[in-house]
Amino acid sequence: MIPLHKSLVKFTRSNECVVLCVFIAVAFLFGFINPAFFTVRNFYDLLQSIGVNGIFACGVMLVIINGGIDLSFMAISICAAYITTRGLIAIGFDGPIIVMFAMSGVIGMLFGLCNSFLISKFKIPIFIVTISIANVIRGLVMAFVGNEYVPSSRMPSCTVEFSRRFWFNAVDASGSQYGLHFSVFITLGIMLFTAFILRYTLIGRGVYALGGDAVSAERIGYNLKKLRHFIYGYAGMLAGIAGIIYVSNNRMADPVSFQGEELTVIAAVVMGGVKITGGKGTMFGVLLGLLLTQMINNNLVLIKVPSYWQRFTFGCLVIVAVVFQALRERKQAKL
Repeated sequence: MIPLHKSLVKFTRSNECVVLCVFIAVAFLFGFINPAFFTVRNFYDLLQSIGVNGIFACGVMLVIINGGIDLSFMAISICAAYITTRGLIAIGFDGPIIVMFAMSGVIGMLFGLCNSFLISKFKIPIFIVTISIANVIRGLVMAFVGNEYVPSSRMPSCTVEFSRRFWFNAVDASGSQYGLHFSVFITLGIMLFTAFILRYTLIGRGVYALGGDAVSAERIGYNLKKLRHFIYGYAGMLAGIAGIIYVSNNRMADPVSFQGEELTVIAAVVMGGVKITGGKGTMFGVLLGLLLTQMINNNLVLIKVPSYWQRFTFGCLVIVAVVFQALRERKQAKL
């Protein structure tokens, strides 16, 4: 076992420590600007805001560690959820929401496997495959399933019930009630499970090995095709689950949702220390990156910063994170 002081020294030299320090500094800055920032309600809102993106981030993290950039996860998410919703409405479904999670997760996994098949079979760059699959999925869903949004009045009753499921309810100074939505615990559970896979299983070690050096990973016995099937299938399944949470909490299903919002999740993952060229990254760092990016986004909205400046901010965050990683690697190479 590594001594505590050595673990602390190692942590202070990590990307996660840098992100944690930035998070604390930004939190105090926003707390100075807005005294209501350091309240339990604001903390609940921050956790709830990372719910869907947190699930996305688990899948995106695996793909980036694998050495690629996935631009299909949001298309997979909303299309899997939309197909599930329309299909169950058609048969008059009135069961538990776990059925919707399972159905959407399976559909998302199948879409993800389409990515891995094309990447493994034809050696097409990951970026090209995922952006193509995203457009194909959206087009096929709108052509054969529908292109009209499903309002709350037509949604299965279990989705409305899920949207009302809050824990740790409380009342603020103004008398209004608030709580922590159940989806937050689903997200945290998925994060813990993903962290367990990456840290304690052979598959997790294979994901890192594949991103670090695919040739070496194959030489030591890993089946690269199966690894890619797991990575993209798992990411697709998570996207399908996130889609059901999204349509339930918004009480509507719209097949054109999530367009152009991929950068928010990618920024959080890269800000969390996941190496953009693959091979490195931790779930704790991704969580910090999510909290940081959502905290910035939420407070930019509160101080009425226009949406285009928010996109500018996230673009800058990605650039800063990538430059920091490059400088860090150059420094380590000189040692």
